[in-house]
Amino acid sequence: MIMTENPADLFADKVEARNLQLAIQHSSDVIARVTKEGIALYVSPSCLPMLGYSQQDFYRSSLYTYCHPNDRDLLGDALAELEQLPHKRETFRFRHKEGHYLWLEANFSVINDDKEMMCIIRDMTQRIIMEEEILETQEKYRFLVEFSKDTIGMVTQKGIWTYINNEGKKLFGFTSIKEMIGTSLHDYIPPSEHSTLDDFLQTKLSVNFELNLIRTDGQTRKAEVQLIPTTFKNRKVYQIIIKDVTGQKKTEEKLQNAEKLSVVGQLAAGIAHEIRNPLTAIKGFTQLLYEEHKGDFAEVILSELERIEGIVNDLLVLAKPQITEMEETCLTNVVKSVITLLNSQAVMENIVIELTQSPGEFYVKCEKDKIKQVLINIIKNSIEAMPAGGKINVDIRQEDHSVIISVEDEGIGIPEERLAKLGEPFYSTKEKGTGLGIMICKKIIKNHGGNLYIHSRENEGTTVRITLPLA
Repeated sequence: MIMTENPADLFADKVEARNLQLAIQHSSDVIARVTKEGIALYVSPSCLPMLGYSQQDFYRSSLYTYCHPNDRDLLGDALAELEQLPHKRETFRFRHKEGHYLWLEANFSVINDDKEMMCIIRDMTQRIIMEEEILETQEKYRFLVEFSKDTIGMVTQKGIWTYINNEGKKLFGFTSIKEMIGTSLHDYIPPSEHSTLDDFLQTKLSVNFELNLIRTDGQTRKAEVQLIPTTFKNRKVYQIIIKDVTGQKKTEEKLQNAEKLSVVGQLAAGIAHEIRNPLTAIKGFTQLLYEEHKGDFAEVILSELERIEGIVNDLLVLAKPQITEMEETCLTNVVKSVITLLNSQAVMENIVIELTQSPGEFYVKCEKDKIKQVLINIIKNSIEAMPAGGKINVDIRQEDHSVIISVEDEGIGIPEERLAKLGEPFYSTKEKGTGLGIMICKKIIKNHGGNLYIHSRENEGTTVRITLPLA
């Protein structure tokens, strides 16, 4: 009996073959049948829009002809591996008919009893270009972050560090970035500023503000902080940028002080000239009175007028540089004369002034009256700082090519936060002080090529150290 195929099955096969043919004809991917040597036996019509070649151009041509020279070995290895593998995927560059190259992804499958291969080719050029651009952008961003002069990092919405660049390691004083990851930004700011930081973290907006940062070695730095909300690995975080503005703030303070000094200079010049006019008249008439009567009172008045005139001249020091004549002077004798002058006032306040010195005499080139003025100001400050009495030790000794004068008292001392501001105009630790005394003293010593340092501890006393170059 002869068996015949079911007509329904034959029809279904024809429909399926027709559908497959339509799918190949309209596929955006190139579908090809090639030999194991890479010779094209069939290429779908999509080769024209994708690669610029017609089906006839590809027929019986080798894939190696169009493959980029640097990728031919890659393609050859992929075809050779199909001896052991039924499927293989490879990406390589393929020449377009217009001359440029495209990145293609080819999926090879063995068919017809391992004699031929079915190849599905997809254009991957745009995706690979985009991936390269993304990698390039990431590399540029990484480079900018790692070599930025500002601290750049990532913190959670609670302020926990998840990343920080090398500049941040320097700013906070760490030896390794890993030491900082997992710690909180709150750990590096004063407790008084925690609530301020929390307010900015809760806003979930891009904000700029200033904070005081505490390094691991205890140093405090002033910083401008910028928080930028972002998403990283599906987690809402902040990108944080910290700029150390400590130096900038110090420069601003110096500019403000310079402005104050300018105002003080102008004010001092005006006051000095206003005082000089009536002072000249008073001094002239007192001189006449002294010549006529030769009385002690007139002599005292003249002496005090000369003292006022000296103070007026000191005010002019603030206004403009003075042309002065310096002479070689024995500094030991200057110090002794000042102690003798102030000793009576010290005794009245139950204070003893003691002088210690290394052997020898120390000569400096200076204006004797100006150095006297500095020492008087400093020792008087020490007397006023000791309402309960005590001892003031004045020491003179040589160090290298300089002579050092130290004035040490047992007074109430100066708080640390006020110590840094001493010498600024209009800033004084005294209730009715103007702050000009120490400022003038510093200026006089600086004009002599020396330095004036003040060290003090509250309720322990103050030490003023003057250095002057030896003649």
